Amino acid sequence: MKESLQHLEMSPDTAESHLAAADLPGASLVVREVEAGDVDAIYALLSASFSAFSFSRQEWFVRWRWQYGENPYRGDRPAGWVLTDGDHILGHLGAVYVPIMVRDESVIGAIGADYAVADEAIAHGGMLAGLDLAQAFFAGVGDCIPMATTANEKTGAIFARFGCRPVPWTREFWRASATVSQLLRSCGGAQSRLLRWAMSGIVGGVAFPLLGACYRGLRCCPAIPIPAGCRLETTVPQLARNLGRLYERVAAMEQREGSPQPIGWRVAATQTYLHWRYVQHPERDKVRVLVVRDAEGEAIGSAFLFCDDNSAHRVVYVEELVTLPDRLDVVRTLLCSALKMACDHGADYVVTMSGRRSVRHVYWELGFESRARSAPAAIIHTSALPESFDDQVDFWHGIMF
Repeated sequence: MKESLQHLEMSPDTAESHLAAADLPGASLVVREVEAGDVDAIYALLSASFSAFSFSRQEWFVRWRWQYGENPYRGDRPAGWVLTDGDHILGHLGAVYVPIMVRDESVIGAIGADYAVADEAIAHGGMLAGLDLAQAFFAGVGDCIPMATTANEKTGAIFARFGCRPVPWTREFWRASATVSQLLRSCGGAQSRLLRWAMSGIVGGVAFPLLGACYRGLRCCPAIPIPAGCRLETTVPQLARNLGRLYERVAAMEQREGSPQPIGWRVAATQTYLHWRYVQHPERDKVRVLVVRDAEGEAIGSAFLFCDDNSAHRVVYVEELVTLPDRLDVVRTLLCSALKMACDHGADYVVTMSGRRSVRHVYWELGFESRARSAPAAIIHTSALPESFDDQVDFWHGIMF
């Protein structure tokens, strides 16, 4: 197992892609590692390449420094690679390093991020100009596990040539409108099967808008379903207490022999990771943390919420949702609470992955809608994937770069 993770074997497809990259026309195009002085040119490339790129130059610099420069898992590894023609940067592929648990082994994952190739490079080097960057990425991350987490179809096809496979269910995400009517639907669906049955028919379609109007008129909200003996707290990342211990406890319980939901791949959300990912995040003021604690004050579930107000719709993303095994009641509590917070803050939608395929039925119960992405969110090197990986990959929005 360890040997397979440390030495990525070259498949026939990988060998073919290396050959294709080596034979590219345009000999003046050179790939090298990213340097600190490249940040302005990378910003110009990304802002010209992506219509949805909304960062100012200063915001991008701060984000780049956090995501790449201050990443505690990078060590002396490259922060990424650029494709150059003389002094001009015509392509970029960054590497974001994160801790991963593959079955019971700790490894470092390398996420290919901010992948862009200028039209000028394609005109100069042919349609496969960007393959040089991918070749440098896969050769340069060493013993890390290569992956992509926000890939489009083109990136997915390129990464597949180097031995990566998509996790099919991550093509799907879940969305709920941040309205009082939806909150009534979700809170009711979390409490009983009979209510869920009643709400799925015509009665529910008529009753919820009327009830929602009544609640809004009275300026009140339905109660969040909280398990008996537990309490729900809302805080900011800087004040969230010992959540790394919760993740370690959950991982240990799921790795026990006979566990009903074995996990073969997940982010190792240690306290170090959570501190970097959320406390040090440049937009940490947009992050809130939900924690469900038992009668002894021990965390039995938590979720990080990120409010994205940079797009046409204000969206609250549910990230890093984790509970003790088989505590679907706590999953429902966290999702209902996320929906209430989104309502209170005037958001349009709550959006999340299902985390893993085996819990997707909870979203149906709560009235979330299934939506399709243009490509699977998770594309992971085969050396890190369990054999039945559809139900053994734990993946949330928090790892999407």
